[in-house]
Amino acid sequence: MGNKYFTVSFDDGLTQDREIIRLMDKYGIRGTFNISSDLFGERTYIQRAGDIGFRTVPEVGKNPKMFADHFILTREEAAELYSHPNVEVASHGVHHLHQNKFTMEEASDELLKDVEALSEMFGYRIAGHAFPYGSYNDNVLTVLKDAGVRYARAVTMKKKPKDFRFDPNRLIITPTCWALDTFAEALLQKFIDAPDTGEMQVFYMWGHGYEFDYGTKMGNFGHLEKLFAMASAASGIDFVTNGELYTV
Repeated sequence: MGNKYFTVSFDDGLTQDREIIRLMDKYGIRGTFNISSDLFGERTYIQRAGDIGFRTVPEVGKNPKMFADHFILTREEAAELYSHPNVEVASHGVHHLHQNKFTMEEASDELLKDVEALSEMFGYRIAGHAFPYGSYNDNVLTVLKDAGVRYARAVTMKKKPKDFRFDPNRLIITPTCWALDTFAEALLQKFIDAPDTGEMQVFYMWGHGYEFDYGTKMGNFGHLEKLFAMASAASGIDFVTNGELYTV
């Protein structure tokens, strides 16, 4: 193992994850899927504005081109799909709620119960969490630490990082980029070209499977495949799940 790592993180446990995992297999990518233990089988739609999903609605309405399926896998489908050698499962909260105003009791009910349920479902201790909407407070962080969670992923969009350095001693992960960031390809090339400094460097990309059904310049599976192909063809990069960043 070297000092440069590539990993991905996708939220919500969606039917589109089947295609993401197919592409991961094709290019040797490893990554993490963040799911909620009480939302299996839920079917809604994401209304979008450009490449941004901004509202979940129960029906498509009059203009289906402005919506994408947000169909969550059933429990049985999720158990089969994510029991995969290139995949790690992490928590996304029992009910996918904003977490910035949780009391300790609410944080425990939403987070600890999710970790326990998913650990039992997949047969290994869940090591990670992704904050829904990027929201959390100190009570959330305390419960995660008490549950033995090693990392918790925030969100970032349209904001370039200063560098690719990664600190495995921090609980909160700030991703390198969103999969639909207009600069994602150029930033990945910069990571590929970056010299090995001897320090841990990570390219960490996050997103949602429904975003690749938008049919926009960035919101399509061809864009995702191009990024995977670039990373796969590069030398000196190891592919890991999110949790493996803490064990390399």
